[in-house]
Amino acid sequence: MAGGPLSTATISRSDLVQKARQAPVARFALFGAIAAILGGIIVVLGLRGGHPERTWWAYHANFVFWVGLAQGMVVFAATQKLAKGHWSGVIIRFAEAGAAFTTVALLLFVGLFIGRQYIFTWIHEPRPEIGWWLTNKWFFVRNGAILAVLSWLSWRFVRHDTAPDARELTGGEAVARTEDAARISRDAAILILAYAFGHSLLGYDLIMALSTKWVSNLFGAFYFMGSFLAGLMMLAVLSIVLRRAMGLTGIYTTRQQHDLGKLCFGFTVFWAYLMWSQYLVIWYGNLPEETYFIFYRLSGLWRPVGIAVFLLVFLIPFIGLLGVKPKLFAPTMVGFALVSLAGIWLERYLEVVPAINHGAGPAIGVPEIGTALFFGGLFFLSWSWFAGRYPIISPRLATDALEREQH
Repeated sequence: MAGGPLSTATISRSDLVQKARQAPVARFALFGAIAAILGGIIVVLGLRGGHPERTWWAYHANFVFWVGLAQGMVVFAATQKLAKGHWSGVIIRFAEAGAAFTTVALLLFVGLFIGRQYIFTWIHEPRPEIGWWLTNKWFFVRNGAILAVLSWLSWRFVRHDTAPDARELTGGEAVARTEDAARISRDAAILILAYAFGHSLLGYDLIMALSTKWVSNLFGAFYFMGSFLAGLMMLAVLSIVLRRAMGLTGIYTTRQQHDLGKLCFGFTVFWAYLMWSQYLVIWYGNLPEETYFIFYRLSGLWRPVGIAVFLLVFLIPFIGLLGVKPKLFAPTMVGFALVSLAGIWLERYLEVVPAINHGAGPAIGVPEIGTALFFGGLFFLSWSWFAGRYPIISPRLATDALEREQH
């Protein structure tokens, strides 16, 4: 059956070696370049206009969204190594390609420094109760170091994992699935721990600190798990698109798609669990310094956006992916994944902008969409750069995944 598990006689190791070289690099690069150039023009025009603050707000919201998404993809690959998730052997490189954007993120972080006067409220309203934590020098050094370390750890993990495949494609001699396994698992464990710690701090600094005196101990986990969910949803879209573009029918099988769909569904539920855990404690405590952050976003001008986030990130994907068939049918799986991604993007906008737009309501128009195009274009450009230089399919891991599907 098309898309189902096939025997290794049908999909040979040499076939997988050929597929590893057939990533649609030109198509992804063209798409990314068009989006980045168009979005970049809109960003530049917005910054040179009479009200650059709106473009800077969109820049910040997109930064926390795309950086979290790309890092979440790489961390998914690391979790598979640590948990010995053999089923993901075909798609693991699609996720590891997110490492390329973690380098781009370091350059984009410079933009936050340039636009800091428009973004970070504590620059104009010092918070003596926090003291040295929120100062220009220490803030940007600290968060820049977090991004740099995570990028370095991501590349170390990815390079060690792709090295055996690169040797196979260069020398033509098959390598064992377990080659360098211990070192790769060690790198994966370190990366996962660094991600949880580093992106918790990024969530506190880049989002929570924008709201004066608001504190939530759970917000760091809520941010990095939401980013992980975004990474899963993007991986689901990429896997289905690349199955068609690279002719991976019978290689990226329905069983693998079902497994990835179950992960997307599971972490959708986990997102709702974390959201409710945070909301319930704030509602029950009823402390003004905590409640204003939540209820400002669930009432008045921002209420429609708050409702939309709940519908797009949780309710629609939850209902849509509840059964088996929607996960296996490519159009529905892609559709619900895109809905979730739109919801998580809107969630980042909801977390960032109300804290810094001086009481105004939501405004999602050309500056916001243009900035999203700019960041998204850079993401796909970096993904295509990776796919052009590293095996986008691992013959050894894909062979292992397909063989295990026979048992």
